[in-house]
Amino acid sequence: MIYQLIALSGSFALSLVLTPIFRRVSIAIGMVDHPDSHRKLHREPIALCGGPTILVSSLVAACLVPFLDASIRQTLLANPWPLLGLFGGALAIVVLGAVDDKITLRGRQKLFGQIAVCCWMVFCGYQISSIELFGIHLDMTILMVPVSVLWLLMTINSLNLIDGADGLCSSVGWIASAGIAVIATLIGQPLEATIAAGLAGSLLGFLVYNFPPAKVFLGDSGSMLVGLILGALAVRASLKGPTSMSLLAPVAIFAIPFFDSGIAIIRRKLTGRSIFSTDRGHIHHSMLRWGLSNRGLVVAITIACGITAIGAIFSTSMGNPAIAVISVICVLGTLVASRAFGYAELQLLGRRTYHFCGSLMPKMKSDQGIGAHHAIRFQGNRGWETVWNSLMEFAEKHNLAKVSLDLNVPWLHEGFHASWSRTRTPDEANLWKSQLPVFANNRPLGKMMLVGRMENVNAVSVLNELAEMMEGLQSVLRELASEPEIHNDSKATLANADTVSMTLDDSVDGALILPKVTNTTTANPSLSS
Repeated sequence: MIYQLIALSGSFALSLVLTPIFRRVSIAIGMVDHPDSHRKLHREPIALCGGPTILVSSLVAACLVPFLDASIRQTLLANPWPLLGLFGGALAIVVLGAVDDKITLRGRQKLFGQIAVCCWMVFCGYQISSIELFGIHLDMTILMVPVSVLWLLMTINSLNLIDGADGLCSSVGWIASAGIAVIATLIGQPLEATIAAGLAGSLLGFLVYNFPPAKVFLGDSGSMLVGLILGALAVRASLKGPTSMSLLAPVAIFAIPFFDSGIAIIRRKLTGRSIFSTDRGHIHHSMLRWGLSNRGLVVAITIACGITAIGAIFSTSMGNPAIAVISVICVLGTLVASRAFGYAELQLLGRRTYHFCGSLMPKMKSDQGIGAHHAIRFQGNRGWETVWNSLMEFAEKHNLAKVSLDLNVPWLHEGFHASWSRTRTPDEANLWKSQLPVFANNRPLGKMMLVGRMENVNAVSVLNELAEMMEGLQSVLRELASEPEIHNDSKATLANADTVSMTLDDSVDGALILPKVTNTTTANPSLSS
């Protein structure tokens, strides 16, 4: 254990020294996060230097320990591939993240790069060949590579997504690193414990400058690096035998980041958004809406991660996986039951599941005209129901099959989703669909989707009437989307609540961009935009 403490203290000292140096370099080469007054509310450009700082300080400190510990040195000499593979993968993910920080890659481009790095890690021995769950042994066989890649992708992106507030990813990262270091020590994995301790120390040193108000940001290069190293170490440190991974301890350590990512995917998929879209629905945004300061939310989420990490440690030391499960249920259950985070998304998932199961029941003639609707407010308190009620009345008047409204207004901390549909609808082949953008005050607010029956319905005339109705709602939408005056002290409080950039198209004004169409286009009633 003494060598792990040496790695922790050494990397902490290196990080303290290197962070200001890399900060100056990042500013000199333009690797900075610029404020945009919409999502990035910090007052001046902030250096994105987390990747190089964490990489150098953690791995240098960890590599010095083998010169002191003969057993670790012998382990490395017998099989150097895991360490070399980790170094190569870490360097590659830092380069990928730095490119994204500099030029902003598309979501699919970044995902392709992540998959390539994860495949390299699997090739170097970070493989999950089998899993143990409550004493049940599951062999992965042909699923070994995809399961291993999927695990690393989950850890990379969960840490990347939670990096939305000053000091948050650094705090979650050092807690997870410390937990893995202790678990690796308990099961006799000194090399993995040393690397984890070095990562924890480097994150603590970086946190000195990253704690609110931050002077430096991790950036994608830093957050993805932390996720990759933690995911790889969790695989190695959880090996009870040559190829068996105890699933519950590492999952418990990553419980909060995994839950945050899972809720984001549910929210985006069930509202029809891209999983790469940005919003104000993450756990740190929810904590801000609860009235916590940036420092307060970092402390609260760190405590929650600490509880699940302690549960994972006790679960490993006592050989009782139920301890890890109980700690995770207590933390996540408290978040959902108190409606602090995840309640609206799980409610939406429950309703969708209920309606899907209902659609499998035998068809009843008596319910053909019945309309079912639900509205979910993810964030905010503005009166979007006014617009939604008008859309529902329009749908019923024109005997539409479905209508939905999805609004995502991150600069106002507003998110609203609602849908209405007939209990029974025809097959897809007998429906027309049209998806339309909603604008106000030169900014996109979201989109609406209309689905109608082809028989006896003139889609063109329906859309023309919709355009006329929306013209009457322009003033309402503009008022709902108006941005309140924010004083400088308020901006400082909200600064860096989310460091993900978003490009807004401010070339069009009005509530709904929907051109008038005439009956000369009725040859093809299927409209889509």
